[in-house]
Amino acid sequence: MKLRALIVVTVALAALAASSVAMGGTRTSARIYQAFTSSGAPAISVTKTVKGHCFSGSSRVNRNDAWRCLSKNLLYDPCFSSSKAKGIVLCPAAAWRRSGVKIILTQGLPTKFGNKRAPSTNVRPWAMQTISGIRCVREGMGPFIIPTVVGDYACTNGKWLWGQPNRKTQPWTIYMASVTATTLTTKARIRIAWF
Repeated sequence: MKLRALIVVTVALAALAASSVAMGGTRTSARIYQAFTSSGAPAISVTKTVKGHCFSGSSRVNRNDAWRCLSKNLLYDPCFSSSKAKGIVLCPAAAWRRSGVKIILTQGLPTKFGNKRAPSTNVRPWAMQTISGIRCVREGMGPFIIPTVVGDYACTNGKWLWGQPNRKTQPWTIYMASVTATTLTTKARIRIAWF
């Protein structure tokens, strides 16, 4: 009888361990985006080099090395700076791409108008990818459903992510709906969040 009970407990523990491993594969990965290496070299492939300037901190990424920049009539946000790479910023094509534009600065960075926070995963994500592979980018002030719920993230499937992700679950979840939605009922599960 004791042997049978031991076998049942062992099987139950093995099932629990397998379940934990399976669930571990669906945890949200929170990543700080790195445009530069620790030595100040570009960590992305530079596809184009232009001249321009930055005029404020990024509106998409709340970190003190992220900027809103202009080159001629093109706006780049975010662009990243490094204290070890003076006179340039790197503006990635997207959070999930390792390529982008290098801007040679025609004036110094506007630190007075920059964001004040060090890079952190405790702020709103810049971009997210769902478990199903849909990618979404923070656009700032998007559409409203109710005064307190804003569609902040435009997605590759034509929908929006609404509000902030729920970090109390694994993986994180966030509401997904069309721009014309009047209620929020469907939640997307987040595989990756970039900051």
